[in-house]
Amino acid sequence: MSTSPIARGLAAACPVATGVAAVLSSALTPNTSSSTAGRIDAFAAHAGRVDAALTDDIFIVFLGAAPMLAALLAWRHSPKLAGVAGWLGLISGSAMIFLITLDFAANAAVGVDHKAASKLLDNITDTPQFVPFLVLGLLGGIVAMVCLGIALWRTHAVPRWAAVALIVYGPANVLTADAGSVPFAMANALLLAGFTACAVAVLRDELPSFTADNAGSRPVASAVNEAPAL
Repeated sequence: MSTSPIARGLAAACPVATGVAAVLSSALTPNTSSSTAGRIDAFAAHAGRVDAALTDDIFIVFLGAAPMLAALLAWRHSPKLAGVAGWLGLISGSAMIFLITLDFAANAAVGVDHKAASKLLDNITDTPQFVPFLVLGLLGGIVAMVCLGIALWRTHAVPRWAAVALIVYGPANVLTADAGSVPFAMANALLLAGFTACAVAVLRDELPSFTADNAGSRPVASAVNEAPAL
């Protein structure tokens, strides 16, 4: 990748910031029951932790860009898997932004009638229109990270342990979501570990340059100029 050290630093900071934010958010968000009313009550009992977690959730805006940057590391030798991982990661990250807003709504509900607020939030999550966000955010995220991990494993773009961490992260994140803050944070630490390895690779200038001949093919401009006339 022909670019400045500052640009590489910013590109490397994105996945690391995403991983750190995921660990902090999972550690700070209090344990809640499966019911919306229980979630609101838990938020009311741990107002300080919830405020810190919601502040940390600002970094959710990086969740779509981070897998796309990481996928570029595997683009040269595994373009199909890297493409699926990057685009699906971007879509999943966008869907997760909507899902995270439910935490903001639950926190806002602390100051109003809990029963009425719980009913309102349940009405949101029970609508058919909510299902695509849930599927794309959770299932889409799992598939994206599995594809990313496999692509990185195949191309040796990062150490194999980092590729495994990204593959395991998605299922572990879902399975520990209601298991408590410590297991949930440990699952998200897998994302941080994998993304940190990707950041190191980015700092080593291992991202592809799409203006150069990286995969043994001719530059696009040359190919166009040499194309036979119709």
